[in-house]
Amino acid sequence: MSRSFTGFVSLAAFAGCLLGLRAADAQTALPANWLSTQVNEGGQRCVPLAEQRQGDKLFLACGGAGAWEISLSAAGPKFVRSYAFSGDVIGFVTEPDGRLWVKLQVLEARPLTSAGAAGPAGAAVFPDVTPAAPPAALPPLTSNEAVVLPAAVPLTPRERYGRVERAATGEVVITLGALDGIKRGDHIEFVPHGTGPAIEEPSLSSDVLAVGIVTNVIAHNARVRLGLNERVPEGSLAQPTLSISSASLSAPPRISGLWELELALRPFAAIDELGGGALFSGSFGYRSDHMHLQVVLDPLAFAAVETKGSVAAVNAAAIVGYDSQYVEMGLGLGFQTVNDTASFLEPGSGLTAVQQIRLGTRDGLNLTARTNIALFHSQFQFGGMVVSGQIPLTRGYWLLLNGGGGSVGYGYGELGLRALLSGNGFAGSKYLIVTAGGVSVFKSDSCDENFSCTEEKDFGGPMVGVGGEWRF
Repeated sequence: MSRSFTGFVSLAAFAGCLLGLRAADAQTALPANWLSTQVNEGGQRCVPLAEQRQGDKLFLACGGAGAWEISLSAAGPKFVRSYAFSGDVIGFVTEPDGRLWVKLQVLEARPLTSAGAAGPAGAAVFPDVTPAAPPAALPPLTSNEAVVLPAAVPLTPRERYGRVERAATGEVVITLGALDGIKRGDHIEFVPHGTGPAIEEPSLSSDVLAVGIVTNVIAHNARVRLGLNERVPEGSLAQPTLSISSASLSAPPRISGLWELELALRPFAAIDELGGGALFSGSFGYRSDHMHLQVVLDPLAFAAVETKGSVAAVNAAAIVGYDSQYVEMGLGLGFQTVNDTASFLEPGSGLTAVQQIRLGTRDGLNLTARTNIALFHSQFQFGGMVVSGQIPLTRGYWLLLNGGGGSVGYGYGELGLRALLSGNGFAGSKYLIVTAGGVSVFKSDSCDENFSCTEEKDFGGPMVGVGGEWRF
């Protein structure tokens, strides 16, 4: 080992001792035990030897685990990335212009003897030979200046990062493949690409767009599956990660900025009668960042039998609601038929005040209820309620449990299946809904002041339904 290199290592060891006094300070900006739970891209943990604070960044010298970059914010620290070098990172040096260098401790082996030579070039010979001068490649040591080796060149973006080459429905193709160490089942993290020229790495403010799972790999490309309602634009950066997949069945991300149209038809046969009817329902609305505007027709019901005539029930409303990831609350106005009345009151129609609430995510696990308060003959009365529950089964399939009814003139209950036919939840997606259950459409009897009475009508039976949902 060369004498100059030995001096550098000795100085580095001395610097390491001094920096060791500051090792505990490396965690002053970090919560207790937080660092011990973190691993870098290679699964290594950090034993901090020194730290360097730059604004909202904290750089840690982690020895053989390289240099770690930590993002500090009010929400808490976040591991950003690690940098690998040809030696152990034991400290940092900052130039006057602000450029940051790392101190490395390198273990090097050189031959002691070689054929036909007294010793290796640059080696000191003891005791009667004057030591050779330090190699010119290293600067001379001074009492107050440490030797700083140039920082190792970080791995190229090709080695550390890939890009989204092509985005498709529910998946993307990235420019990392088998030759980059990518395997089927690996997790890939996506972040927005840089905004400046030649920027190949994400900034600390970049949010993670999604964490997908590799489903197919070739030499220089891999296909990565995304979760429902997840989308990654072309050009985004991709890198392997130990984070879990961001796909969620019970709570997929909320999508905004789209129109929704839902239609459903439920025909039924009347039991013990020659006849039947149908329930029609529909809604049309727009979801913005935090608001849901919709017009609802639920139900438009009709039933008729051979000898007892017909009956109809209608409920319609316009609703404005606050819509978030896990909760939606809305109020609206509308009108409805009032077929179930007290004696001496003829069935008719009235204005309604509508309340709607959803607990859970729109395309995940949720429970939704809508109630009507009807103004009928100058009195307020309960008009009706519709309750629906949605349970995710697997990717693109949901179990539906629906039911409702009231003085509007109907009551029903059904079990259904909602299936994603195309798309991944965004505009252009189409859904199929099939249901089965039972229904009753009715109208109470009444008598006028002349005691002229109408007969009560109640037609019901088994029901099947089919519907669809379109997003654009």
